[in-house]
Parts: sequence; C-alpha cells; structure tokens
Amino acid sequence: MSTILVIGSTGNIGSFVVKELIKRGASVKAAVTNSDRGKTFFSDLPEVEVITFDFLSPSTYKDSLKNVKKVFLVRPPQLAHPKQDILPFLQAAKSAGVEHIVFVSLIGVEKNPVVPHHKIEKYIMELGFHYTFLRPSFFMQNLNTTHREDIALRNELFVPVGKGKTSFIDTRDIGEAAAICLTEPGHVNRKYDLTGSEALTYEDIALIMSKVLKRRIEYKNPNVFTFRKVSMKRGMPKDFVNVMSILYTMTKWGTARLVTNDLEAILNRPPIQFEQYVKDYKQEFVIETQHEPD
Repeated sequence: MSTILVIGSTGNIGSFVVKELIKRGASVKAAVTNSDRGKTFFSDLPEVEVITFDFLSPSTYKDSLKNVKKVFLVRPPQLAHPKQDILPFLQAAKSAGVEHIVFVSLIGVEKNPVVPHHKIEKYIMELGFHYTFLRPSFFMQNLNTTHREDIALRNELFVPVGKGKTSFIDTRDIGEAAAICLTEPGHVNRKYDLTGSEALTYEDIALIMSKVLKRRIEYKNPNVFTFRKVSMKRGMPKDFVNVMSILYTMTKWGTARLVTNDLEAILNRPPIQFEQYVKDYKQEFVIETQHEPD
C-alpha cells in the first residue's frame, strides 16, 4: 500500500490532514523537523509514521519519499524563495515516483506572480505531477497564531486592510478537504478557491471577537509601512512580514472578498462559521499578562 507524506504535519492545516487521513484508513508519514517532538505530538496516533524532514536538508528527502505516491504540501512561511527552498524537493519527489501533490496555495494566486505560491504551482505543473491546488482565503487560525499576541495582550487587530472584506476559512475545513482530495476520486488536476461562507471586514471580526471574548477588541488600521515596521519590531522575520504586507495590501484592494461554494461541495456540508471558530479557540485569546501598547 502506498503512503501519503504530509509536510507541515504539526501545523495549522497539516495536523488536521493527518487526523482526517487516519480516519479514512490511509497510510501516513508525518514530516517533522524534530523527531522527538513529532512523536510526542502524534502520541495518540500510533499508526502515524513520524519522519524527520527539512526542505533545506536534501539528505532527509530519500527516507521521507520512500513508498510515497502522494504528498500534502504546504510552504513554511519562513521559506520565501521557492527556487532554492522548494524546487529541489519537488524534483526529488518526481524522481522518487510521487504521482499526486495536493498543495495549499493562495486565493487569487493566478493574478499575483509576486507571492511564492505562484512559483510553486508553476513548478508542480512543469514537473508533470497530478495536482490539486487548494487556494484558500485567509485562515481563521492566523488570529490565534500570527496575531495571537496582538489580540491576547493588546486587545487589538493590527492589520493594514482598511475596509476590505475577507472570506475567512477554518484550517480544520482545509485539512478535511485535503484529506478528501488525497483519498477520493475526482480531484486530480483541479484548482479550488476555498473560502468560508461569508466575507467579513476586520471591523466585523473585532465585533464578533469582542462579543465572544467578553472584552473589547479594537481594529487598528495602520498603513502598510507602519504595519511592516511595527511587525518587525515585535519580532516577526523580515521575509515573512514582506509577504504578509503584500497579501494584506491585496486584501485591502478586495482580492479576499470572494465567496465560493468549492469548500462546501468538497466537504458536503457548510463551512465552519467565524463565530464558532472564536468559541472553539477562546482560550487562545486569554490575557495572560497586561502589556502596554507600543
């Protein structure tokens, strides 16, 4: 039986991909950068094979790709140069006999050659893989990861989006959709625009979060230059901030407001609503210590 390699297996999407694949009886290799931490993370899923993998260490490719015919691929956000960072792995995967790649790309990517996802899609097609491109809108879970400190400590949403709307999507839904595309027919060589069922402004988001968390969350709306400067001051890597700045500028222009039914069609159920996400992740936004705004 061939195995599915899940890259980013402990992440916001990959962890749900692994769980959904196991529910469907698939043989799964979970790629991790630290084997001990990975085994601890998947201790409740003993059927998962944990394998050490690093895009920047080609010596990890051979064992990771052994007996693998399908790959779930996400781009680590710190890797902003696909030709150097991702292409060598894709070439190795092709040589190893991988047939199908499900790649988490980005909604609107076909119109934006600047972002890394555009180049990765191009490489996957040029190498001749069967592909499924999942092009989601912004993740709800970005709020409890990338923006958690702003919300938990400063009670603010600090993003340069203006009144632009975003059709937020829950990564649990993306994980389930990816597992379906990896295990069921009808999804090869398809490009799906995945969104939630409604487009919300960040003012809407702040109001919903305020209601659920029972404290005021304020939407700050810095210009992109202030956002970039403050984000790096708060410790985010420069390349990551640059990509975020591009994506949020696109959102301000309206590129993230699209609502599609692609996700509902794959899942055969409605997507998770934003308010439900906040309820489920409420503890992530608990204030642990009081912090003066910058």
